Amino acid sequence: MQQASDKSIIISEILDSRTRNLVSVSRISDYVLSNELVSMALAMVAEDKQINRVLEELFAEEGNEMCIKPAEFYLYDQEEICFYDIMIRGRLRREIVIGYRLANEDRAIINPSGKSVPRKWSAGDVFVVIASGD
Repeated sequence: MQQASDKSIIISEILDSRTRNLVSVSRISDYVLSNELVSMALAMVAEDKQINRVLEELFAEEGNEMCIKPAEFYLYDQEEICFYDIMIRGRLRREIVIGYRLANEDRAIINPSGKSVPRKWSAGDVFVVIASGD
């Protein structure tokens, strides 16, 4: 059996909020509190009924899906362009680019600020995209 590297990320699903204390002392990198996630979705729908259509689309078995795509799909290595331009390139591919994760970072940035500021992107960067699951 192959050993996990130091960079492995373990994401655990927790059903009982009382288990949260156990997670804090374990080596689990991140977790999803399922019941809390459902509660937040219900609260969003209660506040704005139109969000239900968006959530149904994202969580349906078929249709669109949220995924990670490599930088090479949208730009050349070391190209200096702004995030708005990457969003436009995504639209040409019939995708919606909603964020990115830089090669040297651990977490993605969704709906980044400074979208019009050009930056130098690397081939190791990835983009968070809503795309057709077909």
